This record gives sequence, C-alpha cells and structure tokens, in this order.
Amino acid sequence: MKRLAILALLLAAAILLMATPLIATPAIAATDQSARWGALALGGNGFGAVRGSRDEASALSGALRQCEESGGGGACRIRMTYRNQCAAYATGEDRYVGISHAASITKAMQLALRSCRALTSHCTVAYGACSLPDSFN
Repeated sequence: MKRLAILALLLAAAILLMATPLIATPAIAATDQSARWGALALGGNGFGAVRGSRDEASALSGALRQCEESGGGGACRIRMTYRNQCAAYATGEDRYVGISHAASITKAMQLALRSCRALTSHCTVAYGACSLPDSFN
C-alpha cells in the first residue's frame, strides 16, 4: 500500500513537471542590439540576399523580396539565415547549389564550394558576404 502511494505521488509530480516549463529562453535577437542578421533566398531564376539587418524578420522579408523581384516569383524560398557570421552561395552545373555560413568569408566560401562539389561539377562562388556587428556600426 505504501509503495502504491509513493508511485502515485511520483506520477503526479512527473505530470506536473511535464506541464510546466522549467526555463524560459529569452529571444536572442530581441536582447542583443549588436546582432546582425543575413538571409539567402533562391527559387526559379531568382536570388536574394540581405546582410546587416537588425532582426531576423527583416532579413527574411528582404531576401524573399529580392529573390521574387529578380525572377524567382512565387518559387522563392529562404535557404538560410545567419547571425553575426559570413555566408556564401556556390552554383554548379544543372543548377545545383551549395550554401554555407562560417565565422569568416573565406571559410564560408570553402564550405559552399565543398557542398556544391558534392552534388555536381564546375562550381563557382556566386555570392559571399558577412553580417557582423562591427561591419554596420
């Protein structure tokens, strides 16, 4: 009988813990005023890239708008967002692409080329840029 009461108490505690969040995670972008966001969008024949945005939403909407206006129309999709880093986009035969981000532009380009070359040949970097806090002060 005593074991049954202990099991019931443990079960009730587990249910209570599962229903209650233990830690609230603050939004990084809302509290970090030095954060700089970037985004890449691709689709159809379009490409859009934004860097240096103060928030993720602005980077997303800007990249999508550029992609749509450059020929992507409704086919444009966000392929990557990044914060306080560099990004690169490489393209090869048959419209295969490689996209990457890293702490430096050189590393981002190397990773994008590696990703593209894993899929196809004749890859070249089509875009590379950084979105770092000290670049936009």
